Amino acid sequence: MTGRDSSPTPDRYPLASQQQDPDHVIRSSKHTFSSALRIKGELRLDALKGALDDVVERHGALRTRINYGETDEGEGYQEVLPPLPVPFTVHDIPVVPGRSRDEIAVDVHLGLCDELIDFSVTPSLRAALYRFDDHDAVLTLITHHLFGDNWSSGVLRRDLAACYNARVSGTPHALPTPFQYHEYASRQRGFLRSEKADTVRRYWTDTLSDTGMYAMPADRPSGPDGLKSPSAVWDFLIDPDDSAKIRAGAGLNRCTAYHVFLAAAVVLAEKIRGSSDVTLLTVNNGRNSKDFQDSVGFFSSMVPLRLEFGTCKTFREIMLLARKSSMDAQRNLMTLEDIIPLVPDLMKPFGDPQSMPFAFNYARPPMASADIQFADSVEPVILPDEAPAMYHRGACMWGLTMLPAGEFRCVVEYEPDMVDADTVDRWGSDFVNLVLAIANTPDRPWRDR
Repeated sequence: MTGRDSSPTPDRYPLASQQQDPDHVIRSSKHTFSSALRIKGELRLDALKGALDDVVERHGALRTRINYGETDEGEGYQEVLPPLPVPFTVHDIPVVPGRSRDEIAVDVHLGLCDELIDFSVTPSLRAALYRFDDHDAVLTLITHHLFGDNWSSGVLRRDLAACYNARVSGTPHALPTPFQYHEYASRQRGFLRSEKADTVRRYWTDTLSDTGMYAMPADRPSGPDGLKSPSAVWDFLIDPDDSAKIRAGAGLNRCTAYHVFLAAAVVLAEKIRGSSDVTLLTVNNGRNSKDFQDSVGFFSSMVPLRLEFGTCKTFREIMLLARKSSMDAQRNLMTLEDIIPLVPDLMKPFGDPQSMPFAFNYARPPMASADIQFADSVEPVILPDEAPAMYHRGACMWGLTMLPAGEFRCVVEYEPDMVDADTVDRWGSDFVNLVLAIANTPDRPWRDR
């Protein structure tokens, strides 16, 4: 089925590789993604509620129930349920002396970080409206990560705006009919049985057979069960002017900012561990088919990228190698869940109690601000400082995001029981300096960092 999937009885489909969860980790109620939108102007609640329901009708992933098949020792599957109303609450925010509306809006967004969602409850989408008055409010959206990802959040906001405007104007929206996530899962299953998949498996086996994932050294050994303190965050903004230089410097070499960040990450890894053969665990948006650009679902996946840059002389050469490595991986895209059985020792470094599993993510903005407008204006609520968000303890998560004003935000989430704040501050500062050096002086010898 394509487009609006509203069959009266649930249909069963295979699980995507990303949804497999033998260790009961990704189904955690903490594994959510969320957004907060500041809405100014006249807002019709009936149209907003109807638009939320329209979005769930458009995207079957948001009304999907997963059965992992563990009780009857069967194979897991997902069921797409008929359209369901979105749980939607409205709250009036009292005036708080000494606090601005902008500050309160940030508080509302921060509150999402503590919300839990049971993956088995449908629909997965939850919405709440916090009103300052009839013309100023904050809309929060949250869903379980099994049914969406960062790219999906942009699709949700765009579709919500279009469906709201259609209800207010009485004219149909012009949104493309989306492919459904279960179609992606079925295609993925078919691909894994194909001859092309055998070629892709050979690529990953050849690329990763003699390496292991890069892990950050810990100041103190610990395991996930021994962590007492909450995870912490190191947060740094690269100002708009420097961010523009990063994009421009990358563009001159037919690269993107991501390739600059990736090059800086492996040079930093070499500085820390001393090896110029680095395999990073990265986050890929998983949408290598244009069919799913307008779909909601858990497409993103972890993908290993290996850079052997010992023979490179300059930052530019490493940046170009980063581009080649990421393009090769994209052409041979396969989820980590499907790669690990091919290379059994790949994840071994992550089991070292003296190390922290390291993951690198660049979250590109999926939609322009103009695509999410309704009422008079709608803008994302931006947190001045990132809040801890790790649902899997014991790791070091390195993330970069481009904010609406054009600056890059670098966020390192880490375990203070395993590594000191001064250590993370040094890593973060070195990384930012490397990013700027690669963008501004690409022909500088990288060993002179």
